[in-house]
Amino acid sequence: MRWYDIEPDVCMAISMIECAAPDAQVEYANYIIRLIKEKDTEMFYIQNATKSNLENRHTRWYDRNETISRAFSYLKETRKEIQKEVSLSVLAYKNQKEAVA
Repeated sequence: MRWYDIEPDVCMAISMIECAAPDAQVEYANYIIRLIKEKDTEMFYIQNATKSNLENRHTRWYDRNETISRAFSYLKETRKEIQKEVSLSVLAYKNQKEAVA
């Protein structure tokens, strides 16, 4: 089981990002990074998240882009309530963008 399969809202947000166009994926990733930095004041894990992913070079789809990899590392390591809140915000952000387009 993948780390994001545990919480349905997180799983839905990540699946939505995976299906988005590459430029939209990066936009959503930047949105996730910004939200987590705003909401998680104990961000001790953030300093090593990207470095660890880039050194290990996993074969996951989101590790091919540094910004997306960083965003998902932050999301994975943050508290569960923040994971859910950020995921719901990303889904709302996507729906808002589609309504305007």
